[in-house]
Amino acid sequence: MASTMPKHARLLAELPPFRQVAVQLLKMVGNPSVSFGQVAALLRTDSVLTAELLRAANSPLFTVRQEITSALQAIVFLGLDMVSALVATTALRALVDKNNSQFTYSCWRHSLAAALICRNLASFDGMAPERCYTAGIMHDIGQLALLRVFPDYAGLMREAAERGDSLYTVESEQFGITHAEAGRWLLSQWGCPIELQNVTAFHQRPPLNYTRDRDLIVLVHTASKLADLMAMSVFPVAPEGGLEQATALFPETHRQTVIRDFPALGESVVTNVNALEVSLG
Repeated sequence: MASTMPKHARLLAELPPFRQVAVQLLKMVGNPSVSFGQVAALLRTDSVLTAELLRAANSPLFTVRQEITSALQAIVFLGLDMVSALVATTALRALVDKNNSQFTYSCWRHSLAAALICRNLASFDGMAPERCYTAGIMHDIGQLALLRVFPDYAGLMREAAERGDSLYTVESEQFGITHAEAGRWLLSQWGCPIELQNVTAFHQRPPLNYTRDRDLIVLVHTASKLADLMAMSVFPVAPEGGLEQATALFPETHRQTVIRDFPALGESVVTNVNALEVSLG
């Protein structure tokens, strides 16, 4: 019998809990009074998460001169922001059920690609690269959650793709909740930073006027479209509009730089997505 529990409540009840160590670490970033020792002590409270962090830290994505064997070493070599970004990645990875559908695996790789693109393009607006990476990796958490909890959501995605319909519209009309709404609600319930809540809420449709976190939202929105053009789309169809449309919200100088460097960026992102996949297992 189908559950009559509201979709919001089912998401919270049926998803694996998001690691509280990851939430606490995301809150610590940017606090100048936080010491490396405090962060290392926090990570030691979750040995499984720390082991996953160390696997990622020793991946080909980072050219460390020696093997990183402890949380404190990871913080010293990579920096607190990068460690926080990798912890967010491993915590999100725990929500992924690759056996659920082709869309789950595609959504996970799309999120990784968007995160790496955000990190690469962060300098355009002087934003911290790892802050942007974290926003990118988290932006589609609502979609991963819906795929994991609701078996019929994958079918809805497939039908929308086949018809060429807007998934956002189909979600709202036929499912009663969009993946953006689901993501924002989950992050608010888990106590994640407000800027990540805003990214998940508005990455699909960035606000036209300047609002809090708009620059970060626009970056994630653009990175998601660029990931689609790198064959890292959630849907197995070619995105429309090309680079011109994907970069439409960027200032002209930024747009031209992305268009010029897109082949090299795409090669780098695909290589690093595969490297992270191998390291995370």
